[in-house]
Amino acid sequence: MTPYKMGDRVSVLYLSTTCGTWLAYNRYVLEVAPDPTYGQRVWVEMPDNCAGGPILEMPAHSDFLNAMEAEPITSQTPGLLEANLNWRVAMAAPDSEVPSWPSGVHVPVTPRERSTHAARAVLLMEQLRTCDPAAYSRWKTKLDAKITLLEGGR
Repeated sequence: MTPYKMGDRVSVLYLSTTCGTWLAYNRYVLEVAPDPTYGQRVWVEMPDNCAGGPILEMPAHSDFLNAMEAEPITSQTPGLLEANLNWRVAMAAPDSEVPSWPSGVHVPVTPRERSTHAARAVLLMEQLRTCDPAAYSRWKTKLDAKITLLEGGR
């Protein structure tokens, strides 16, 4: 079992009110506590469509919960690569912020951290391009559209 801590970035299998069983990427662990059966219970912030509400309590079991980058890049599925890539790109942006723990208050990402995120994003980008060129092309088209919007349509 992966020992989780507040602030860990995870994927969560959950019941959606609109889609049935669904997988949410890039969710944050809000709290952890001991659990006699599974070692830990975790509380995770969830999307609006979560049937369990905005904070989901669950056992730390790999059937339902996984650290976002627990697998080596070369073993990640295209969907997981893209989710990690999107998060890393967002964290490399000049105005990026992350919640601090335990308060949850957002704090700016330091220049050094942004640089680390950018370097990791490059590795994820290269892996996505290698393992699924079509997914990479779709991802790049979305990114190019966001950049154009940010630049004011230039």
